[in-house]
Amino acid sequence: MREAEGADFETSRGVKTVDTFDKMGLREDLLRGIYEYGFDKPSAIQQRAVVPIIKGRDVIAQAQSGTGKTSMISLAVCQNIKTETREVQALIVSPTRELASQ
Repeated sequence: MREAEGADFETSRGVKTVDTFDKMGLREDLLRGIYEYGFDKPSAIQQRAVVPIIKGRDVIAQAQSGTGKTSMISLAVCQNIKTETREVQALIVSPTRELASQ
């Protein structure tokens, strides 16, 4: 476990923390959108999970409310979607109406 920002984090071996959106290898259009929305630094959960998800790894991520889990999934899905393809490329299942509306 590592201590950061007043919280404990447990990360699987081999998972590296990526401290900026620029270092995640995201498409330029996604980066522009992220910064235009006012995000400047990924949250702790995003730093650990976005890149493995983009690379196709299975990821189990657990964090408190408001820590960026939904945007973490959205970022990874948007990165992997091929906009020129007109077929279903992702399916996101939500356990609650509140999460679905996000």
